[in-house]
Amino acid sequence: MKKSLLLGTSVLFAAVSLSFFGCNKKEAASSAQKVVRINYQTGTLCAAPVHVAMKMGLFDAELQAIGQKAEYVAVVEGGATLAELIGSGKVDAGYGLYATQLQAIENGLPISYTSGIHVGCTKYYVRADSPIQSVADLRGAKIGVPGLADSSVMNLKRKLMDVGIGVTADNNEVEFLAYASSDLAIALNNGAVDVIGAHDPVATKGELAYGFRKILDTGTDEKFRVEYCCQQFVTHKLLKENPEGAAAVTRALQKASAFVEAEPRAAAQLQIENNLVAGDLDFNAALLDELNFIPSRSLGKKTFDKAARQLQKAGILKPTTDIEKFIAQSYIELFGVPDGYTYDKETKTYKEINGERKDFAL
Repeated sequence: MKKSLLLGTSVLFAAVSLSFFGCNKKEAASSAQKVVRINYQTGTLCAAPVHVAMKMGLFDAELQAIGQKAEYVAVVEGGATLAELIGSGKVDAGYGLYATQLQAIENGLPISYTSGIHVGCTKYYVRADSPIQSVADLRGAKIGVPGLADSSVMNLKRKLMDVGIGVTADNNEVEFLAYASSDLAIALNNGAVDVIGAHDPVATKGELAYGFRKILDTGTDEKFRVEYCCQQFVTHKLLKENPEGAAAVTRALQKASAFVEAEPRAAAQLQIENNLVAGDLDFNAALLDELNFIPSRSLGKKTFDKAARQLQKAGILKPTTDIEKFIAQSYIELFGVPDGYTYDKETKTYKEINGERKDFAL
């Protein structure tokens, strides 16, 4: 009887102990601080909003307000690509040229965009003695680009379609050739290609060094000057497990973008002082000042929508892709995120933009 009672007591104690420790583990897990891992790149001038949000504490402030914290993951040249970092689960949120990732998203890259961040930054050049005067003259041309899936290719294909030059598999009237960004200007100057598409500051440095003639600038072109080239993304895992964190990093980057719009010189100085971008302060500040850094979620989505539909016609996106579903899943509206922000440098305060921007439309 005593033995039976003792055994029963032992079992009960063990059960209570397991229950207690199990609860402690659950409590510990639930109380662990959530971390959002954000990608960044060095050497990229138009990544200024990410650099500002990192170094001015905007990511930290938005995440700390909801009991979370930020960690930063560098995309290093020659290392894992941004898509690879996302695919391996090492990045939760970030920013970049949205058109570069369109095919990857179609093929399963698990990200959705949440806000347009800035307009412009890609330029196309020919040599000063080239007979090419505009995009309409590019039939048969060899075009140097940073990568065959790069946004410089996607943008130019859309523009070529507009002027009746074939870019589809069964009617391709141009040839794109991939070069390292640092080699593009040399390739054009040596005559290896007829045209180059490059992103600033590489683009403008090449123009100044070799006297190239610009035939297309996405910052001023009628088609592209109202489209957001660089946009904020979050992973599907973050959206599912931590939508508050996804909203927080989007707000932070929108604020940082608004700061760059109002204070381009301060942003350029921050980049140089923190060894994030090299170069001359006056030169870098002037380039940032050329770009439109007023963020907009609604117009960012309209950009994505317009580009996706046209690139499906170009054969970049598969004809079998349900384009309505693709757009709906790839660009989302997060609770607690305004359409954008402006920054008042006199009062050093941010103001929410609710409703579409009125200064331009798509």
